[in-house]
Amino acid sequence: MQPTAGHVITAPVSLVKKINCDEVWQITRSDKVLPGTVWVPELAPGWDLFNRYLHEWKELPPNKWWPLYKDIFVRELQLEEKLGAMRRLWSSVNSGKVIALVCFCPNEAYCHRTLVADFLGKYGIKTKEYK
Repeated sequence: MQPTAGHVITAPVSLVKKINCDEVWQITRSDKVLPGTVWVPELAPGWDLFNRYLHEWKELPPNKWWPLYKDIFVRELQLEEKLGAMRRLWSSVNSGKVIALVCFCPNEAYCHRTLVADFLGKYGIKTKEYK
């Protein structure tokens, strides 16, 4: 009998108390760690991208910055630091755990957690946004 595979749930931090999971990974640049979460900054945007968003793009409509942000972050996901965190996540999920990835972005359509989920999906990890 094979063990049940886990999966990944993505959500904004505002919903963290509603999510039924084994672990909550806070994938933020901010080290203001929410109680009961594991801070995994390796899965957050790098400092350059994060600062560019804050200082250049935050007040602009997403269609002005999202394509470039997405391209940069997807390239960042190939960095060893991020791949190491992805391997830990993949291992936990494949051992049957349900892991929630949370961040401060209110809209998953313009959020790095969705890009992380898309990346995981390419490797057979089931992901869904908590609604």
